[in-house]
Amino acid sequence: MSVVNIAVGLSFSGLSALVLDDVVDDGSRVVVRARTAPGPAVCSRCGAASAKLHSYHRRTVADLPVDGRLVVLRVRVRRLVCPTPHCWGTFREQVPGLLERYQRRTTRLTGQVRAVVRELAGRAAVQLLAALPARLSRHTTV
Repeated sequence: MSVVNIAVGLSFSGLSALVLDDVVDDGSRVVVRARTAPGPAVCSRCGAASAKLHSYHRRTVADLPVDGRLVVLRVRVRRLVCPTPHCWGTFREQVPGLLERYQRRTTRLTGQVRAVVRELAGRAAVQLLAALPARLSRHTTV
């Protein structure tokens, strides 16, 4: 294993539930391309496990900053077919503890934002988060 792969593994150790495909330095931000691990996933509606692939879906979320730069996580998630006859039919797999449904931020970044907002609140929290860099409006932080 090369020194670069070890450094990338340490920098993005919180993304261990995903398979990292590529890390690109895009100047003001770092773009991480990843995919979910193979194997069965649990249906969010009925709880049945399935590995039958229907299609793929891309999600783009923000993650904790690295070296003072924004980190954009582009994840390829699978849409799977639910084996239960009276369920919805297909579902997108979730990555518990990292990617939650409908969120545009990882749970790690959401936790950091909540901690700052809990201590400061309002415009002071937005100014501190902008320095991190996690750009949010004061209305988003509520």
